[in-house]
Amino acid sequence: MAELTIEVFTSSTCPHCPAAVFATEKLLEEHPELADKVAWKELNTQTPEGTSKARAYGVRGVPTIVITNSRGERGAFVGAPTSKTYLNMIKEMMK
Repeated sequence: MAELTIEVFTSSTCPHCPAAVFATEKLLEEHPELADKVAWKELNTQTPEGTSKARAYGVRGVPTIVITNSRGERGAFVGAPTSKTYLNMIKEMMK
């Protein structure tokens, strides 16, 4: 089981959402040591699952990236974070 779950909330009409998905893919590609520790998925807020989870997490805009660790603690970004900021948040959440 992964130590962290990353959920990238997007919308098909959002011009900034692809950057958040790309930031996630790039980070995991550049840090293969995270492959067994991080599970991620994109959630479109225009789908029932995406809408339900966005409501549950209080997501009010896209793109929003929600990171949940194995203890149930959550952190979030609105927008596409820089690689350094993203990696720092992941490391902090894994402590």
